[in-house]
Amino acid sequence: MRDAIRLYGDPVLRAVAQEVSDFDENLQKLADRLLTALAREEAIGVAAPQIGAGLRVFSLNAGTIMRGGTTEVLVNPELADQDGEVVDEEGCLSFPDIFCDIIRPRWVAIRARDLDGNPVEREATGTLARAYVHEIDHLHGHLIIDRVDPNTRDKILARMRNGERQR
Repeated sequence: MRDAIRLYGDPVLRAVAQEVSDFDENLQKLADRLLTALAREEAIGVAAPQIGAGLRVFSLNAGTIMRGGTTEVLVNPELADQDGEVVDEEGCLSFPDIFCDIIRPRWVAIRARDLDGNPVEREATGTLARAYVHEIDHLHGHLIIDRVDPNTRDKILARMRNGERQR
C-alpha cells in the first residue's frame, strides 16, 4: 500500500523532521499524500513522518472533532503558547489499536504556514488542542509512549512486540 502508516520501530518516527523551505509542487504532492492517508485511515491527523517523509508538515481533519471544522495541511508548525493541563485517552496510527491516558495542554496557540507559505495562526482547546500538539510531537520525533509512565510504556511496548491489539 502506498504511503502505509509507519509503525513504532521505524526510525523515521524518531527523527526530527526538517523545516520546509520550498513551497512548491513537491510540497503540494506531499500534502496530497497526507490528505489521502488522512481519509484512508479516517484519522484526525497524520504527520509527514508517519508516511515516511521527514518534513515538518501534517494534515488535520478538524471536522472529525467539531462541527464546521475543516481539513487542512499545516507547514512548519510550532507551539506558540499553551495553558492548563488535561488528561484524556489518546491513540496514534503508529500504535494501532492502542490507547492510553496522556497529559496535554487544555489550550494552545500555534503558528504555521499554509501550502503557499502564508502565515497561519490557530488557537484551540480540548481535543483539537490535543491533536495539534500530538502532530507537532511527531515532527520532533516524540511519540505517545514518551508521554506515559514507565509501567504503561512497558505494557504498550510488550503489546507492540507481541502484535496484540487493544481497543
